[in-house]
Amino acid sequence: MMKSIVLLLSVFLVAGAAKVPRLVLDDSYVTRVVGGEVAANGSAPYQVSLQIPAWGHNCGGSLLNKRWVLTAAHCLVGNEPSGLVVLVGTNSLKEGGQFYKVDKLFYHSRYNSPQFHNDIGLVRLEKPVEFSNLVQSIEYSEKAVPVNATVRLTGWGRTSAGGSVPTMLQSLNVVTLSNEECKAKSGNPENVDVGHVCTLTKAGEGACNGDSGGPLVYEGKLVGVVNFGVPCGLGYPDGFARVSYYHDWVRTTMGNNS
Repeated sequence: MMKSIVLLLSVFLVAGAAKVPRLVLDDSYVTRVVGGEVAANGSAPYQVSLQIPAWGHNCGGSLLNKRWVLTAAHCLVGNEPSGLVVLVGTNSLKEGGQFYKVDKLFYHSRYNSPQFHNDIGLVRLEKPVEFSNLVQSIEYSEKAVPVNATVRLTGWGRTSAGGSVPTMLQSLNVVTLSNEECKAKSGNPENVDVGHVCTLTKAGEGACNGDSGGPLVYEGKLVGVVNFGVPCGLGYPDGFARVSYYHDWVRTTMGNNS
């Protein structure tokens, strides 16, 4: 049976749309990505929040160096650099950290929706971030993450389908699947291709709206970028862009636009 697969944005953006709803930040959600826990302060210093000025958090991302953020293509399509800002250096959407303006947006030329193939993008900041204990880059992996590996997902995604956006960054350990198993369990096998890695633990745990573009980390390296899922935490796999598959695109795009 086909399941409803959605982009895991906080809000869905359409080019030319005049307004999007303001997101509600709720301090009561303190123990749950879905089913997770509040991330320890400074435990994910590479994590950033891509925000719409005057509206708030929309997607996650990861600092690759002082000028570049890796995220999902669907977080960038239909946007202009002036329509996004990047918050770094805080686990809280309410306080701390520093905002940086965006200089340029890049996403894979073969990105397609609604299949979410090649769903990977890069954000170039106007000026370099200042590294500190709370702001650090993360190395991306050129090797495929193994099957049945425990990996870490972080994000400010909703804690349930249609729920509120948590104030504090959430963290959850999940387990990778083979693409064959992912296809069999997803209900939408055409969404899963060689450029994806999937995770699943159990019902009640997983990514949700607002986690899009955020990091999946294995042994200290970035291995996945949140792409899609059946919202939220319903016992179906979540899909991530497999960073090792796209590392040439990432390296070339940054090198040609530095």
